[in-house]
Amino acid sequence: MLDWPALRFIAIILGTVLWDVAAVLQKKAVGRLPPSAPKLTSLFTSPLWMGGLLVSFAGWGLYVFGLDRVPVSAARTITGGSYVVLALFSMAFLRTPLRVQEWAAVAVVTAGIVILGLVEPAAQGPAARDAVPVARVLVGIGAIGAASACLYLVHRALGKRPRRLLTPLMVFAAISGLLTAVGDLTVKLLLSFTRAGQAPRLPVIIACGAGLVAFYFTGFYMLSRAYQAGTVVGGIVISDFFVRVGAIFLGAIVLSESLGTTGFAGALRGVGFLLVLGGSLLLGRFGALAPKEDGA
Repeated sequence: MLDWPALRFIAIILGTVLWDVAAVLQKKAVGRLPPSAPKLTSLFTSPLWMGGLLVSFAGWGLYVFGLDRVPVSAARTITGGSYVVLALFSMAFLRTPLRVQEWAAVAVVTAGIVILGLVEPAAQGPAARDAVPVARVLVGIGAIGAASACLYLVHRALGKRPRRLLTPLMVFAAISGLLTAVGDLTVKLLLSFTRAGQAPRLPVIIACGAGLVAFYFTGFYMLSRAYQAGTVVGGIVISDFFVRVGAIFLGAIVLSESLGTTGFAGALRGVGFLLVLGGSLLLGRFGALAPKEDGA
């Protein structure tokens, strides 16, 4: 008979697998569309894309349910291993074998995620305050929005010229990750009210609800653009990295959380981020040069 903690672990595993399934579904959906920017109506009317969106939300719900009792270190280890599963899904269902460089990048990223998970408890900052100054929230969101806009404008300015680093895959996946980090901040702010035993006022609920829809959905759309520009593995890994970067920035600016950069745990955290960054850059480069994945 499974006990409650075991069910939490199973929920996290199932949640991460559902994220991989959702990525494959949405990759297959955008693979059937023209190479230009997909219209929202094309995505809304695509059963595969909408199915991927629903599966992704289901995975997110299971992950949050499991994370309520499972140590962050264990959860991060599981999510790190999911990149290998996603690579296998890509080979099996998208008919795209990964090259040696891409497998090496996946291994490097996975190692970095495991290290980050192991030091995460020591790097946690103070709990969110009951009242967060609106000015801080606006500054944090404004900075993320400005960074996303700059990436997009650079992408448009470069056009079809050859690129070594800011490939379309890297740009769209990075924007997706940054916008998703703002959505995560919105969830964190709502949870802070719950932990404090306070019922947020109606304007706060409306603002947070609008933020969730705007940032999460736009993040999904940008991730679909990344899928059009390269491999599904490259898109997911790069997006996840920028989710972490955005979350750390927003946590420090909005919630006054510690960056966790001191001591041995801070050094390990730095190593973990460097590994994830290095692997993401490799996937951004080689994933953009990979043969087109099957969208049939």
